[in-house]
Amino acid sequence: MKLLLSFLTLISLISCNTSNSDNTQTQLHTATKKSIDSIFNKYDNLDSPGFAVGILKDSTVLFKSGYGAANLDHAIPIDNHTAFDIASVSKQFTAACIALLIMDGTLDLNTPAQDFIPELSKYRDTIRIKHLMYNTSGLTDYFKLPRRNTDSWLDFHYFDTEEAIKTSLGQDTLSFTPGEKWDYSNVNFMLLTKVVEKISGTSFPEFMKERVFNPLEMNNTLVNDDITTIIKNRATPYNPRNSLYVEAYKEEGITVSEHGDWIQHHRNSPHYGGSGIISTVDDLIKWEQNFFNQKYGGEEFYALMHQTMQFNHDRTNQAFGLYFGTYNERSFVAWEGATSGISSQIIRFPDQKVAIIVLSNLGSGVASTKANSIADMLIKASEL
Repeated sequence: MKLLLSFLTLISLISCNTSNSDNTQTQLHTATKKSIDSIFNKYDNLDSPGFAVGILKDSTVLFKSGYGAANLDHAIPIDNHTAFDIASVSKQFTAACIALLIMDGTLDLNTPAQDFIPELSKYRDTIRIKHLMYNTSGLTDYFKLPRRNTDSWLDFHYFDTEEAIKTSLGQDTLSFTPGEKWDYSNVNFMLLTKVVEKISGTSFPEFMKERVFNPLEMNNTLVNDDITTIIKNRATPYNPRNSLYVEAYKEEGITVSEHGDWIQHHRNSPHYGGSGIISTVDDLIKWEQNFFNQKYGGEEFYALMHQTMQFNHDRTNQAFGLYFGTYNERSFVAWEGATSGISSQIIRFPDQKVAIIVLSNLGSGVASTKANSIADMLIKASEL
């Protein structure tokens, strides 16, 4: 499983690309637009998976374009309406729901999580909401543990949020005392969805829709909690069909032919919280724009989403499903996502009021690297 995950999320082995000029919208100088297009020109055909890109500066959309095919079976081009699984970029939306409950006065970061999830009371050390939010709970993430049915956690196999949580909470001891270490964990955010449901009395997908997506008019964004759902304009995920990937799939008990260029990878596991959101460049532009104008949620929501906290470890740059960093001496806020056939990145530069969105239906797409390359082009053009 570890071998395949490393291939699916970290390796960039592809040398093919696609750009759909008919769908391009830009207010950038022609030379800058061409420079950005050049990052993706190897994917500029409908025989390859690809990317959707959006660039926002304050209230102005500087650039939107699609490169490659959303679906290779039918040669459907990617554009700004293409709906992508955004993988771990979903975490900031889960965190937003917690921020709203804090604003409602129904939750506090110091509240013991066992108040809403009684199963956590078996642990000697109290896990608080803040420990889940900041990845310092001590819980072992589900995919590091064996499944009862012996299948792997590869999302070709069906599993849901309930099974993932049950597996993690099946451990009778924590890996460390909450707050002592930083350990990236999807199950932390899965448990936060249960907190939302307990307090709100509604399902997490419905809460997200009513309290986040609808107010922001993110009409083509949803929590994909049902693998049978029809999702308009959804991109099909792919991985390269090379020897490394083929062998990795075989290790997981999945027979894969060595012939052809791409492996189609369907997501058959409707888990959410740490991932599970499907969205478009157009909708994510609305999400990022709100961080600039703060019309939705105001200053309090903005402050909560960007709140960091000190624990007994040295990781101090994580906020609510976001992390802080610097790139070419410019401060940014970001989170990236990568899973089977998917790569995503949203990076925002608050001081310059610039946001870059890169979504891909290519598991080796390394969207974060592409976003950094776009940032380089914008810096050169004095747009960032």
